Amino acid sequence: MAKKTWKKPDQIIELGLCRYCNKPVTNDMSFVSFADQDKTKAHHQCYKNDYYKQLINKKGKTDEFILQ
Repeated sequence: MAKKTWKKPDQIIELGLCRYCNKPVTNDMSFVSFADQDKTKAHHQCYKNDYYKQLINKKGKTDEFILQ
């Protein structure tokens, strides 16, 4: 098994607020960083939930268009 090349952080640092739920994001959580001007961050789970919500809405609109 390969040796780890990174060390788990000892200090827990708050990185900012989540883009979706406005709760603090820390460096010990799974998170996503966005390349926008403010360099916002979001919990990975919040990001996934929003992605699937958008996907369902987009699919519903496409289905309505096809049925007409």
